[in-house]
Amino acid sequence: MPKSIPVLCGSITVEPYAIGVRIHNAAYQSLGLDYTYVCFGVDDAEMAVQAMRTLGIRGMSVSMPYKQAVMPFLDQIDDAARCIGAVNTINNVDGSLTGYNTDYIGAVRALEESCTISGQELAILGAGGVARAIAYGAKLGGARITLFNRSRGRGLDLAKALGVSFGGSLEDFCADEFSILINATSAGFRAPSVNPAEGRLAPHLLVMDAVFIPVETKLIRDARALGCKTISGTRMLIHQACGQVELYTGCQQAPYKVMERALLEEIEKASPC
Repeated sequence: MPKSIPVLCGSITVEPYAIGVRIHNAAYQSLGLDYTYVCFGVDDAEMAVQAMRTLGIRGMSVSMPYKQAVMPFLDQIDDAARCIGAVNTINNVDGSLTGYNTDYIGAVRALEESCTISGQELAILGAGGVARAIAYGAKLGGARITLFNRSRGRGLDLAKALGVSFGGSLEDFCADEFSILINATSAGFRAPSVNPAEGRLAPHLLVMDAVFIPVETKLIRDARALGCKTISGTRMLIHQACGQVELYTGCQQAPYKVMERALLEEIEKASPC
């Protein structure tokens, strides 16, 4: 039986993509499947999709800046991915390519481990692709969403597109009005002294950070010190990867614990001494 090769498509910036390779291959090995996940850098979204067709690649993970660029070249787009406006996963079934977005699945699964989303007042910091996916998933789950973003125009545009509220800049976030806070900005990535909600947290909040390096960001450390329940970025990352593995393989449940162990080992290896 020939190998099926799920491929990571996108520009290579070392560790984040090395992490994807490690956790996917750990999953396929655990499932006993003859799949190999490799990392390619590309500069042409259309040719990358065509290569997937030509080579019979089983599945493709799509990184920025190609999450929107690949969409015109696919045969179908899942309704959620179309609403979010971005594809991070391409599934090849008998030569028909369908685009999905598992980022929102990762966010919802991570949140649901700690709370019931429905009826929650949820604040999201940021208005980029990650914020868009999280807002879509949380709204689908019944939460009331308010976005905060440094760029007012971008924040308003996203709020209007998704039918959620816009609360102003990051500094306008007030903990008293919310039960959940999610950081969907890059603030804190490889910057262990940066907290985008510095001085504005409160003990009643559930705090989630989409940033996963370091595993415990300053936002998470500060929130935990106040007594908040917290969710690290690794939870969302693994859950979205589980969604991809389930699509590529047709399995009912990806091996979360195996993938988590591989992820934490890779982050530790990539972290400075």
